[in-house]
Amino acid sequence: MKKWIFLFTILFSAPSFADEFTPSYWSEGIHLLAGGGLNSSVYISKHERDDAGLGLNLKTDLLYVFHPQWAVEWSANVKFNRVRSYLVWDTLFTLGLRAQIPDLETPEWGMPYARLFIGRAPTVIFLNGDTPANVSDPSVSRIHFDGPVAGIGWGLLNKTQKGQVWFSEISFTIQSLEQEDDVRMDGDVPVVVSSSSRTDNSNIYSLSWTVGILAF
Repeated sequence: MKKWIFLFTILFSAPSFADEFTPSYWSEGIHLLAGGGLNSSVYISKHERDDAGLGLNLKTDLLYVFHPQWAVEWSANVKFNRVRSYLVWDTLFTLGLRAQIPDLETPEWGMPYARLFIGRAPTVIFLNGDTPANVSDPSVSRIHFDGPVAGIGWGLLNKTQKGQVWFSEISFTIQSLEQEDDVRMDGDVPVVVSSSSRTDNSNIYSLSWTVGILAF
């Protein structure tokens, strides 16, 4: 967590510019976008539904631009939420395709773009001493989940008068919780107490809003 906060602070305080990259013309090569914002998530299975409300998210996108309007991206998005007394930490690792939408360009708002992405999403639930009824071992302090994720995003790219490219984006993701590991801590070492495959069609639906900058 401290590393993410440090990176987030550095990126927003440093005078980072990519002179050849503009909202309407993406220069070929590798570029990094980073930002933070809010998310709202809902956890749904066959047996229950939990609304996590608002939480924080931090996101980085590493782009490889192969055409002035198209790019392949590798992304990491970390989301934090609370469900009842539990802290939920999601990390979405995705690969996707990003494209400009020139037909919708409006100078006063910026250049719109769209994203499609898929990947994996490890999820950690910190129990904070409140062990669920379906976990038999009271020493379990966290539950790890893993499963595929897919999503779409829509955003706007702009450039300030000083030349800094920045973005605002809304994205929607669906995560499937397929694998569950119950974990207890042996000192600083996590120990898996039990593992199982989920059969209750558990999914996480999230809507995120992110604001950030082009780092390079």
